[in-house]
Amino acid sequence: MQNQTLEAATKAIETAYETTKEIVEINASAMSSLLEKQLEVMGQALDFGVKQAKLLEQTKDLKSALAAQTELVGTAAEQAMENVRDVVKIANQTRQAYDDIFKEGVQQAVSAVKQKGARKAA
Repeated sequence: MQNQTLEAATKAIETAYETTKEIVEINASAMSSLLEKQLEVMGQALDFGVKQAKLLEQTKDLKSALAAQTELVGTAAEQAMENVRDVVKIANQTRQAYDDIFKEGVQQAVSAVKQKGARKAA
């Protein structure tokens, strides 16, 4: 009986360790992806600022400045929406990875309970 308890405890510790390792990997991947996206967004913002400064420097009248500014803002809005889609994609991938770990854990728990029940019945 003690050997079975020791084996069960060892198995539980190993499973917890492996699950924790998987969660750390998921978190690291998500943070890396989000950091890359953040750097990309910062680059876009700087690029937008430079383009805006050049635009104001090069335009001669208010009408052409407003037209060019409107086009620039439209491009920036499109980039912003693409960034939102990318972040949502990262979040969904991370959620799916967590869901997979949870489902695997539930399956392992159910399997362990069934095995224990089969041993008691025998």
